[in-house]
Amino acid sequence: MEAARKAWHTRKKREPPRIAHEHSRKALTFTRVLLDKKGYKWKTDLLSPKGYEYKGIVDLVAVKRNNRKPDQLEIMLVQVKGGKGRITSDEIKRLRNARRKLKVTLGGAEMPKTKVRFFKIPP
Repeated sequence: MEAARKAWHTRKKREPPRIAHEHSRKALTFTRVLLDKKGYKWKTDLLSPKGYEYKGIVDLVAVKRNNRKPDQLEIMLVQVKGGKGRITSDEIKRLRNARRKLKVTLGGAEMPKTKVRFFKIPP
């Protein structure tokens, strides 16, 4: 096979994953914007260091504080789909299971002088 044809095949194989990754990044960005408009503050996205998605069902964690009761928080676990992808009923079940398995730990931080001390608060 000549070099040009081989390069074309290589580009053809690499194109769909690149497009899928681009769509997922755009979908995540637009989801963040929409959450901001609804009063949520997205606090963390659960992506790998290179920006790719993990196998888990939760892609984004959004938090909203109740203005009248500041100690009350609403936490939303978000699954983001890009392109033509739609959330299936199996994925909804997985999200519900993730909600049931949600583990909340308490922590505190103090800075008496120049050094911050972080500690976990036992339940």
